[in-house]
Amino acid sequence: MIPFWTLGFVCLIIDFSTAHEPAVGENAASKNHCSRKDCNGTQYDIQEAACCENKLHPGSNLFCCGKEPYNPATATCCKVQHGKIITASITQGLSEKASKCCDLKAYNPVNEICCQSSIISKPGPMAECCGKDVFDKDKQLCCGPADNKTILVRNSRHHECCGHSQYDTETQCCCSNEEKLEIQSKDSSCCVRNFTPGLSSGNTNFNKPSPKNGSCGEGMKQKIFKLQPKCTEPNTHLCGSSCYNPKQNRCCESNHKPHSLDNSGQRKATATVYNPHTQVCCDGRVSPWKPWIDQFHGSPGQHCCGIEIYQPHTEICCNGHRHLKSENIHCCGVKAYNIKDPQMKCCAGTLYNLTSLDKHGGDAQCCGSILQKPQDICCSNEDKEVLYSAKTGFRCCGHLYYNTTLWSCCAGGLRRIHEPGQDQRKMINGSRLLSVDNLNKIDLCKEMHIGTVESVSLQSIVFRSVLKVHGMEAKVKALPLPYILERDDRCSSPKLIAGKTYYFNKVNVFIDFNHDSVLQSLHFIISKCS
Repeated sequence: MIPFWTLGFVCLIIDFSTAHEPAVGENAASKNHCSRKDCNGTQYDIQEAACCENKLHPGSNLFCCGKEPYNPATATCCKVQHGKIITASITQGLSEKASKCCDLKAYNPVNEICCQSSIISKPGPMAECCGKDVFDKDKQLCCGPADNKTILVRNSRHHECCGHSQYDTETQCCCSNEEKLEIQSKDSSCCVRNFTPGLSSGNTNFNKPSPKNGSCGEGMKQKIFKLQPKCTEPNTHLCGSSCYNPKQNRCCESNHKPHSLDNSGQRKATATVYNPHTQVCCDGRVSPWKPWIDQFHGSPGQHCCGIEIYQPHTEICCNGHRHLKSENIHCCGVKAYNIKDPQMKCCAGTLYNLTSLDKHGGDAQCCGSILQKPQDICCSNEDKEVLYSAKTGFRCCGHLYYNTTLWSCCAGGLRRIHEPGQDQRKMINGSRLLSVDNLNKIDLCKEMHIGTVESVSLQSIVFRSVLKVHGMEAKVKALPLPYILERDDRCSSPKLIAGKTYYFNKVNVFIDFNHDSVLQSLHFIISKCS
């Protein structure tokens, strides 16, 4: 293996779908070549280190939170600005993929709420802030002026606030009489005089923020913040203050500006003239052609691996990094490993040596790029795998981890407990999309199917273009159309998207987070099993 620090490093930039959240999977990130990074005179690859205020921190999937490095898959960075001073703090144990910030502390918005800088457990799914306290909007009312709120038990769904009291909107109104609020009968002169069609009496909202701004907090002194610009065109994302299409442009972290891409999806670099008879151009860098290498190794000649030249006969290229090739060697992010070694585990582009971690190969589980601990649980959907500390009374619903006293889950979607029309018997189980990466070799190498979802009903899933794969026998067979997979409980199954391809057996449906295409997945399975 060629040492990392001796390579010419290629910086791989990650497209951001939110302000901090990296793209899911190292394979998604590995396609985004940009300029090399420099940290106080030392060149590095952002897949293997992070530079925080000119200090280099080795490690995979690291980002900066002020001066400190952190992994967004296992922690959240919260920032607060006072004038020109920005304070940052890291909350460990809660991924940025499923968190929000309450000042400098992160919380899970599915089960918690932030009220005046305090994190409080939700008493109900429709919880809202009432000053510094929290109330259940389905069962309670928050009444009174902003500086003197009172929480009342709601008499019925028709009741609303009138000062510190509540009234029945079907038979009463809230009237302002000599600067005092009074509850009167709907047929009173005050109610008739003050009735305005289209408005619910007693519910006039004052000091609403401008639609161009956002308000922060409920029942707090109003703070106005500028909203981030939104990209309204299809398939566009935010890059700094500009919008770009990932198929046509790339967002480079160094200056947060979109750069045009060529037909192969690479950034268009400033043109450099070179002689193809004596030089080789790799990702914008010109290197001298070495004819003696071709003579020694023979065909296929000198190929590019990032900005370096490599020999495909003797080396393997992993996202711009060269490694010596040997039997059963595959890439995992920028590193190479033997896929038949039970002590090596690849998790979404991050390679783990299970021997040094006192893990057994058959028991090790991936959650995105993180190696899961026995006391943790991994919740996953189509594009997110999020790790949580396991709690009694909590379950997965897609990538969210929910409190079963607040929510129920069906096919990856959260619903309020006792929501009208729902069948509680079918809503008690969680649902998540399982990963092929976590199958042990015995299950991975048995008979499995792969196909594209045509349609989904309560009782079954219709697949098209189905292949039967037997990894141990290295056999792949096309099955006739259509292929129908029956299921007993729709709600416990994950949400499936028509047109997407999944692995499945008679019991579960899986997705491969480690590979970009079906061909790569099949090649991996047959190589590992045969």
